[in-house]
Amino acid sequence: MMKLLKKAIFSTSLVLPCFSIYSPGKADTSADPIALMESYPKDYFISPVDNPLLVSGTFGELRSNHFHAGLDLKSKTGGVGQSVYAAASGYIDQVKVQGSGYGNVLYIKHPNGYSTVYAHLDKFSPSIASLVKEVQYKREKFEVTIDLPKDKYPVRKGEEIGKMGNSGGSTGPHLHFEVRAAGKAINPLLFGIPVRDNRPPEIRDMKLYVLNEHREVTGSYPLPVEKRKEGVYGLKGGLVERRVGAWRVGLGIKVYDKCDGTTNNNGVYALSVFANGALIYSWTAEGFHFDETRYLNAHCDYAAQKKFGAWFHRLFVLPGDKLSMYERTEKMGSIALSATQPTEVTVVAMDAAGNKSNVQFTLFRDTNMVVQEPVVYQYLFPFNQQNQLQLGDFNLKMPKGTLYEDLRLKYQSEPSNRSDVYSAFHRLHEYTTPVHQFFEIGILPNELPEALRKKAFVARLGGKRADNCGGLWKDGLLTTQVRSFGTYCIMVDNTPPTISPVIFDADMSKKSAISFRITDNVDVTDKADALNWKGMIDGKWVLFEYDKKRNRLTHWFDAQLQPGLHTLSLEVVDDRGNRSVFERSFKR
Repeated sequence: MMKLLKKAIFSTSLVLPCFSIYSPGKADTSADPIALMESYPKDYFISPVDNPLLVSGTFGELRSNHFHAGLDLKSKTGGVGQSVYAAASGYIDQVKVQGSGYGNVLYIKHPNGYSTVYAHLDKFSPSIASLVKEVQYKREKFEVTIDLPKDKYPVRKGEEIGKMGNSGGSTGPHLHFEVRAAGKAINPLLFGIPVRDNRPPEIRDMKLYVLNEHREVTGSYPLPVEKRKEGVYGLKGGLVERRVGAWRVGLGIKVYDKCDGTTNNNGVYALSVFANGALIYSWTAEGFHFDETRYLNAHCDYAAQKKFGAWFHRLFVLPGDKLSMYERTEKMGSIALSATQPTEVTVVAMDAAGNKSNVQFTLFRDTNMVVQEPVVYQYLFPFNQQNQLQLGDFNLKMPKGTLYEDLRLKYQSEPSNRSDVYSAFHRLHEYTTPVHQFFEIGILPNELPEALRKKAFVARLGGKRADNCGGLWKDGLLTTQVRSFGTYCIMVDNTPPTISPVIFDADMSKKSAISFRITDNVDVTDKADALNWKGMIDGKWVLFEYDKKRNRLTHWFDAQLQPGLHTLSLEVVDDRGNRSVFERSFKR
């Protein structure tokens, strides 16, 4: 007997997708936020949980290197195990298991053309859980992606499909819920899912950016604001105007929304800027394609986030930002200033419930123009072309589309005096400048013993310890692909991973699981491989589940392991091929 959500309403009517289809960077003439809200069906999907929704994350929120692609729903108990239901009838199209990211995740296709996604699950339904385990043992892998035949696993609207959890990259028990169509994530709040929100967005802070004629940033200044009344803000100190020594400026805004019953700082649905009554900028969190989500780093003030952890939306568009969430206005957020004629500015922030906040002020150009300090740099990299360096001991190849604006690249090489570094230090620009795509770097080694070449990796320095960025030998250089600026050099890793027992004794007869913590001496990033493991009992592969956030491997005993004496072997290998083995006998 299927377990159904009691208030589910079953329907076989066909509802065609109403989302606007446009390619990244192409004009979308139907980008009015309110019109978009009204264009989606409001009665097709039901809530995937059976309690009043407690929202801890909204669609389009600014996250590290990506826009949040769904709706985060808190557990009603604060723990795992709450039932999760199919938001509409359809069939299970795909199941994934990951140690990070979405964790245990399930994808359902619906006859109206949409799909829904249910991530960070603690458990799947029994039939899916059985299938997943079967595939994991067949492939001898924990992380699996299983594509399912159409209609083999049908679900009805309101049918229980799993339990809410904390798997993958989740930092607390919740359900991450998405709606998708044609490779695009769509804001779930546009479908009438009942979220109580009667509060307008909170405008916390603003910034002014000095722009050149190409909308590139040449400087920035604080623009503090204050709340005048509910939903109405102005310049701090009761001011109504601001004079700026610049020909043109753009704005930035730190703004959050809060749903009823929660204190979480959630994202807003839409941002608009008007200059003298004309719309010059519009960003709407209706939807986006997954291959454009990293444009988040152009949309936000990346330097402010990296330096201070502050999330500012840019209210202007950098020249290399091809994100499709903007309306393609003539000015794209650039505000021309006059010394004599006022520019009346209104900024509007709106949430998905239609609540609005605005801030209004007047801008003039100050006759005392700001003279920008000259930028000291070594190379000019235009954003709209391929760029490369060939310096003998350091090479760089950057494909077109890597930069969001022209880059005045700062580069410096200096000898290393460290015994664990086998090259010069190559200081490549500043970590506060974002890049969109991977680019290739190659480093010439210095006094690297032949016996250590296989253990050498390209290291990025800056944190408490080096990051392993991987590396392959190519024309005498250790070469890899990276996705950020920083200081790079060659280091060596010949230290095996560490395997630390968490739950393991000689007598495991009263225990339900074996558990280990696995760690390495360096962190991996970019193209380097994470730790790989293989667990065997009595010479046969067994499933160890991996929780990356806790570095935890866990094997749950099942009925197939008979009472008696057994031998466990756990092997862990790092990116450079260093190997550790834990081998012990235990009684079950």
